[in-house]
Amino acid sequence: MGADLTTLTLSEKLTLLILARKFTSWAEHLQLAILHNLDDTTEIAMAIHEPEQSVVRQKEYSQVLDRLPQCAELLRRGEIDPRRLKAMDDRVAHLADPELIAQVDQALADVAPGLTRTQLARRATKAVAEADPLGYDQRRQLAREDRRVEFTPLPDDMAQLSIILPAVDARQAYDLLTCDARSLPKDDRTTDQKRADAFLDRFLGYGVDRNVQVHVTISIETLMGLTEDPGLLDGYGPIAADSARELAMHGPWRGILLDKRRQADSMNTHKYRADAKTREFIKVRDGGTCTAPGCTTPIQELDHTTPWPIGKTTATQLKGLCSWHHHRKHDNYTVTLDPDGTTHWVTPQGRHYTTQPHQY
Repeated sequence: MGADLTTLTLSEKLTLLILARKFTSWAEHLQLAILHNLDDTTEIAMAIHEPEQSVVRQKEYSQVLDRLPQCAELLRRGEIDPRRLKAMDDRVAHLADPELIAQVDQALADVAPGLTRTQLARRATKAVAEADPLGYDQRRQLAREDRRVEFTPLPDDMAQLSIILPAVDARQAYDLLTCDARSLPKDDRTTDQKRADAFLDRFLGYGVDRNVQVHVTISIETLMGLTEDPGLLDGYGPIAADSARELAMHGPWRGILLDKRRQADSMNTHKYRADAKTREFIKVRDGGTCTAPGCTTPIQELDHTTPWPIGKTTATQLKGLCSWHHHRKHDNYTVTLDPDGTTHWVTPQGRHYTTQPHQY
C-alpha cells in the first residue's frame, strides 16, 4: 500500500494489524466460497500451482461453509481467523446428526470472537461432548487406536520424535519429564532442553522413580453417572466423562463448592503465601490455566490482584498466572478484579481486555 509504517504510533500499528487480519479472514472465506462452487480440481490446481491432492483437500474443507454457517460468517466478517474456524470444524467432523452440529455451531458462534484458538478448541470439545456424550465416548475409544510414534528428519543433524497418546497418559508423561527437568542442576540449558534430556535418560533406563499427580475436575452428577458432562484435565481441557470417572476412582478427592454462577467458591487464609490447599483450590477454580487474556499456559505462579497487604491472601484475591504474564502484570499493565471474579487488564496503550472466571 506504500505507507511508511515507521511514521505510525504503536496504537495505529496495532489498529492496522487488526484490520489486516480481518481482511485476511475475509479473503480466506472468499477462497472457500469459490472452491465450494468449482468442480474441476485439475483446472484449479493448474491455475494456482498447487498439487491437485492439496486442492481436493481444500475443496472438501470448503464444506465447512455449510457445516458451520454461523461460525463461517464470523470468518467472513473478520471476527475469527482461519485457524479458529478449522479448530472448531475438526471437532464436529465426526458428528453425524446435522441438528447436533447446528447446536454446536450456535453455541460456539456466541463465544468464538473472544477466544484464542486453543481456548476455542477446548470449548468446542466440551460443546461436542455435551451435545453427543455417547458418541463422544465411542470416538474416544476409536481414537485410542490411532496412538503411534513418528520420526521426522530435521535439518542440521536433528530429528523429531513425536508420540500420540490418550490425553491422560500424555499429561502424566509430560509432568514426569517436567519433574525430572526441575531436578537437574542449574546450568545454561532451557527447561525444554532439560525435558528432552530427561526423556532420553528415561528412555535409556536412567530415570528416577517419581510420583506425579494429574488433576481432573468432575461434577458430582457425572461422577455418579447421572450425566455425561465432560471432566476437565488440568493443562489439557475437556475429557470424556468415563475417562474422568476412571481417574477419580484412582486418586484422592477434594470437594469444591460452586456458587450460583457455577464458579468455584473461595477459601481464605491471611498469610502472604497461600497454603497448599489454597494453591490447589485456585488451580482448580481457574481451570488449571493462566488467567491472562487469551493465555492457555498452565498456572505456574499465584498473584495478588490487589498487591499485598492491601489485597489479602484469599482465593478471591489470588489469580493463577504463568510466569510470563505474572511479570508483565507487574511491569506496566493495570489489572483489576470485579466481585464476580471477572478480571480487567488495561495495556500500556490503554486497550481493555477482560477474562471471565472458569465455569464448570
